[in-house]
Amino acid sequence: MKSNLGPRLLKSLPYILITAVMYIVLPFAAMASKSIVFYNGVPAIDCCCALAIGYFYGRVAKRDPIMPLFSALLFVPCMFIFFNVTAWIYIPIAALASFIGECFGAVYQGKFGKR
Repeated sequence: MKSNLGPRLLKSLPYILITAVMYIVLPFAAMASKSIVFYNGVPAIDCCCALAIGYFYGRVAKRDPIMPLFSALLFVPCMFIFFNVTAWIYIPIAALASFIGECFGAVYQGKFGKR
């Protein structure tokens, strides 16, 4: 049985990189601003970014479980580096947000931008 994992990973690589950058840049920006309110809201903003990136990935690749999986896995090191273990709840939330965005992107794949 031949797997098509390689082409799927290549198609999702830019979106995975953007997700990783957002998971790292937002906490650094919160630390630089020294705003505790912004710092406490960063995990929720990360989940919103996962939703938006999942939407754009869904428009390209329809529904593929790679993106929600990587959205969750990429949040794990971010949680241990910037937050404490109590932020674990955002791991399934990020995966769910990415999946929901991917589903919306798959639904609206050909609806906008083409005439």
